[in-house]
Amino acid sequence: MTTSVSTPRLRVTLLWYLALVGLAAITRPPPLPELLAGLLDLLALLCMAFACLGRIWCSVFIAGRKDVELVTSGPYALCRHPLYTLSMIGGVGLGLATHSLLLTAVTLLVLGTLFTRASTAEDRFLAARFEQRFETYRAATPRFWPQRWRDPRPATLTVRPDILWKAFVDAGAFVLLFAMVMLARRLGGSGLLPTPLVLP
Repeated sequence: MTTSVSTPRLRVTLLWYLALVGLAAITRPPPLPELLAGLLDLLALLCMAFACLGRIWCSVFIAGRKDVELVTSGPYALCRHPLYTLSMIGGVGLGLATHSLLLTAVTLLVLGTLFTRASTAEDRFLAARFEQRFETYRAATPRFWPQRWRDPRPATLTVRPDILWKAFVDAGAFVLLFAMVMLARRLGGSGLLPTPLVLP
């Protein structure tokens, strides 16, 4: 298995997601009205769908080009680290799927900390590699959250099928994780597993 600078971050992220699945199984949220529970599930699903589709969009622009050229079009015209932004939105979706606001907040805190550190390191690397071009881009483009709309569509874009396929597989893994959280929550709520903790 190959390792890179991002490997420790990916491992911590995966460990937290697996912990979230486990916590969804052994904890129970306070009783919620059926309508509110349904709305939480819908919001969780919308966050996950948005994150998965957005991550595919980002991968088409950045995969295979990262560290080789300064990508400033597509989602990278809106913010410098859209993959991290979308991963945080997906993480919120996973947290909401547990029906625990505490687990949702902890997920956002864990991901926010990891992605802030990673984006700072990436910005340093890009500043050293692309110098004034990156400084101009950084001055005009926020780190995570778009502040104004700029047309992100380039005139042309070369898409590699292997990269597009990998983006779909990555999105599929996110969907699988979402299904695992939902299943774990239902198992815990069914009484088949002990649920000693109640989390808000």
